[in-house]
Formats: sequence, structure tokens, C-alpha cells
Amino acid sequence: MKKIILFLALFGAFGLSISAQTEKRIEEIKKNYQETGDKIKECEENGEYSSVFLSELVVNKNNGSYPAVGIFQTVFKFYYTYGDREKNPYPNRLMKIVIETKRSANTEKREFLFNEKEQLIFYYESLEEVEKRLYFQNEAVIKFVIADKTQSLKNAETLKSAKFAIAEKKKLVGIFQNSLDY
Repeated sequence: MKKIILFLALFGAFGLSISAQTEKRIEEIKKNYQETGDKIKECEENGEYSSVFLSELVVNKNNGSYPAVGIFQTVFKFYYTYGDREKNPYPNRLMKIVIETKRSANTEKREFLFNEKEQLIFYYESLEEVEKRLYFQNEAVIKFVIADKTQSLKNAETLKSAKFAIAEKKKLVGIFQNSLDY
């Protein structure tokens, strides 16, 4: 009986340790998000003096009406800065991608936040008034929140959303890298 109690106590302590580490990692991601946001704000206000650069891709810039959709426009913003200047003296390290889509009365937004190794660490999505937040470590989901409610990491919605975010990240990083070749 003592062995069982000892095992349960150790298992519980291990679980609390993992939970504490996850929460610490999420706080680090939130801090990174805030710091990156401050740098992006500086870029947008004083771009010529900022160490953050912005590339923008606009789909349907003139807001032409799409059949069965109406007014439609998507803007992709790629925020980047210097990476390893020993290997490449030009800015090429992706920091954040923001995508805003306007369809008649609806606005959708997606954000991808990267660490210094250009790994996805945070994904945000606002579609049809529902917000989703995925937190990553080594591009594996460590927390998933829908409308301020934490979801199980093993449910189908979590797996589907994480898979979508990683696939979109790969496509968008490819677009960004190809844009630097010109």
C-alpha cells in the first residue's frame, strides 16, 4: 500500500512539474509575442529606422467583387529581421506573419509567430467571431485554447488545427523565402 501511495505521489509531482514547465513556456511565448509586437509597431511607425522589415502581398488590391463572395481582399504581412549576419548580411529571419481577409461583412485574421530558429511557437486565428490560440514547443502543440477554454491536446479538433497551422506555416515560409530571391 505504501508503494502505491508513493507511486501516486511521485506521479502527481511529475505531472505538476510538466504543467509548470508548460505554463512557463506559454509565458515565454506571450512575452515574445509582446516584444515582437513592439518591434513591429516601431517598424510600422518608423520603418526606415527599424531593424524589422515588412513585405506585403495583397490579393485583389482594388477590392473587385468576387462571384458569390462579394468584396474580397487578403493581405499577407511578413515581418522579418536579421538572422545570422555571419552567414548572410541581409535580413532574412522571419518573425511573424499576419494574414487579414475581408469578405463583405466578415473579417478573418491569422497570425504565425516564430522563435529565433524560425520555428512556429504561436498560432492565432479569428474566424466568424471564434478565436483559437495554439502554443507550440518544437512545433508540437503544448496548449490549445478556443474562445478562452483550454482544449485537450488529444482531441480531434486540436490535432486538426495543429496540422493546419503547421501546413500553412510551411506554405507561407516558402512564399516569404521566394520573395527574398528577387
